[in-house]
Amino acid sequence: MTPRRYTRGLLLALALVLAATAAFNALVDPFWYFGAPEYPGFNAAKPRFARLERAVKPQLLARERPQAIILGSSLAEIGFDATHPALTAGGRLTAYNYAFAGAGWELVQCQFAQALAATSVQRAVIGIHPGALPAARDCAAWRAEVADFSPVKLLFSLQVLGHSLRTVLEQGNARSSHTREGRYLYARGVAGVEARFREFLERRARADPRCTAARVPRVPPPARVLAPGAIAPARGLDLAGLREVIRAARAREVELRLVAYPQHALFLELDLLCGYTASRWAALAAIAAVVAEEAPRGGVELWDFYAYNDTTGEPVAGADPVNWQDPEHFNHEVGAAMLAEMFSGGAAGRLGRRIDPGSVAGAYQAFLEGRERFLAARPRFYDELRAVLPSAR
Repeated sequence: MTPRRYTRGLLLALALVLAATAAFNALVDPFWYFGAPEYPGFNAAKPRFARLERAVKPQLLARERPQAIILGSSLAEIGFDATHPALTAGGRLTAYNYAFAGAGWELVQCQFAQALAATSVQRAVIGIHPGALPAARDCAAWRAEVADFSPVKLLFSLQVLGHSLRTVLEQGNARSSHTREGRYLYARGVAGVEARFREFLERRARADPRCTAARVPRVPPPARVLAPGAIAPARGLDLAGLREVIRAARAREVELRLVAYPQHALFLELDLLCGYTASRWAALAAIAAVVAEEAPRGGVELWDFYAYNDTTGEPVAGADPVNWQDPEHFNHEVGAAMLAEMFSGGAAGRLGRRIDPGSVAGAYQAFLEGRERFLAARPRFYDELRAVLPSAR
């Protein structure tokens, strides 16, 4: 065989391998990128999506160009269904859950900037944890990572080929990690919710000296002792990143909802016993002041969903909760109620409240009073707390 024929044969073989790789990746479509038909037992379940979501979701966002997006950490990724009619304005807007598991505030800012550049976003929901929300130091590295994982890699990458093969092989005993619209299923439907509550509560109790020494009393202590009723904006919080996000949203006329995530009542009560509650509300007051300063004519709203009620207080010990996967991760049934309240045009609802500088003190007081009513109606609630917090037994 001459060198020329050998080279041609080698190139042909390589081309066939690349073509076969591209065809298989496109046919299996493990990340919903190519819109391939889904066949039960072959590619209907997408169990590998979670492995590359940070690389794939930006590509999907740029391709789909949604008009409404959800941003935040795994709490938003698990809890909000992008197909909900409240978010999509009754189906008039296309939407995508662009939240990432483990995403911090800096990454959220980078994602929001990328979404504004790549799409014609009209509406956005951003989940936050009240506290410092500083400006992102540098989004360049993340943007380069996103750009490096191009649609070409989704066709020809051996890494993607591996995920395609695993997708096919795992069809019999796996489920999709996400929905097509980006919502993370996490542990939904998986046994062990009570154990996860114990793990999260115990971790929280051990994470801070104020909690390590805390003992859950037999009788609920008065809120006025643990969380005084007066509230004032926290001083010295770095909220420069929040200001940048709001300014970018207003410049593009994006309807923005900032969401302080709900927590299960067991978590709310442990936080109160550990001394977190008043400082969290002070941070919320400071954030409300920034929203009012940066968007005085509206378009940006701050909502809190801290409350003791039947939803956040859903029994856990010896039960199979519908609304919660652990004390922080709420299911999309809760998220649906939140979206309906935020986009219904009302200032208050069953689960949450719209917060502004003039209402934050009253909202905090209503939160404390709601706790008193809840505990009066649930005399065994502290027994539940002690049952899922081993160190308190």
